Amino acid sequence: MNKKTITIIVIIVILGGIFWWSNAKKQDIPDTSAGEKIKIGVLALLSGEGAAWGESAKRGIDMAVEEYKNINPDAIVEVIYEDTGGDTKKAVAGLQKFISLDNVDAVIGPLLQTEVAAVAPIIAEKNIPVVTPSYAPAPNRPNLKNPLSLWLDGTVESERMAAYVATQGIKTIGVIGTKDGWESEVSNAFAKKVQELGISVVGLEIVQPDVADMRLSVTKIISQKPDAIFIGTGFQFINSVTALSQLQYKGKLYSIEVDSYFAEQTADKIDSMQFIAPDFYSSDFMKKFEQKYSVRPGIPAGQAYDSANLLLSVLEKSDNPQEAIESFSKMTSYQGVSGNIQFMPDGKTFLPTALFDLKKGEISRVVELK
Repeated sequence: MNKKTITIIVIIVILGGIFWWSNAKKQDIPDTSAGEKIKIGVLALLSGEGAAWGESAKRGIDMAVEEYKNINPDAIVEVIYEDTGGDTKKAVAGLQKFISLDNVDAVIGPLLQTEVAAVAPIIAEKNIPVVTPSYAPAPNRPNLKNPLSLWLDGTVESERMAAYVATQGIKTIGVIGTKDGWESEVSNAFAKKVQELGISVVGLEIVQPDVADMRLSVTKIISQKPDAIFIGTGFQFINSVTALSQLQYKGKLYSIEVDSYFAEQTADKIDSMQFIAPDFYSSDFMKKFEQKYSVRPGIPAGQAYDSANLLLSVLEKSDNPQEAIESFSKMTSYQGVSGNIQFMPDGKTFLPTALFDLKKGEISRVVELK
């Protein structure tokens, strides 16, 4: 082998070594072109009673995440859903899975008050950031800002409705609710407030959420011949309205948070009902939602959409759980598609509400209720 050949071989070896070393160094450098990965767990209500609410929430979250990715093409956002079925044990198990197996950065949900109360102690112990389009009373939340609730305080909402009813010339009223945490709270809060405002509560029927037949409870109230009846339950809304229709009750009907599903299912049973609910979402959101899903956004699509956007805005600044929770603690308001959401120091959440008319399955807005 001559000297020229040896020189060429040495050069090839050196160049090969340089190429290998350069490649190895590239592999050691994190690829930031794809952006930071955000992993979110969602405790969803996708089966059983309330699945229609859960599907509305899921659509709102999915739309928010999709829009976020479109605006931030380098961002990697993974969303993991766990169906709670409205069961507190499943909600707890789902949260524990998110923390121990999925290693999520934060959580959205759950959707029911009872579920929020069940997971709140774990959230406080594990210090994981949580935003929920739901609500639970302050005594059930060790940290009043985590989970951060984007749902109106149940007592406040009921009292707003009671104040309106008191202006309608009603002298006597019956109240129907269930022993579900939220439904019991709103029914009792409504009854207490209307009594304070001079209306006589002639019947207060609080039943189990899964009772099969409401005719007995409805009959008890009707026998007192009240001017009006307040239905403070979603679990027994359809059964209660059906019983009222069968028993040909002719007085005024009031309720709380009636969605499009309930309206459709009782279209042939309700001539007229007024109810309180979160005010209509922004027109832009409603238009985009309907274009995407071919249905109008029902409760709580907008609050779930806002929950996802609020959480993403916090996580994009820092994926440190403690820093995210500190951001929650400093938050006093959030302007979302569901309006100006206000977070009070005592743990209560305020958001705009309105009075709605339900006639023959059709819902129309009447006026804002404060």
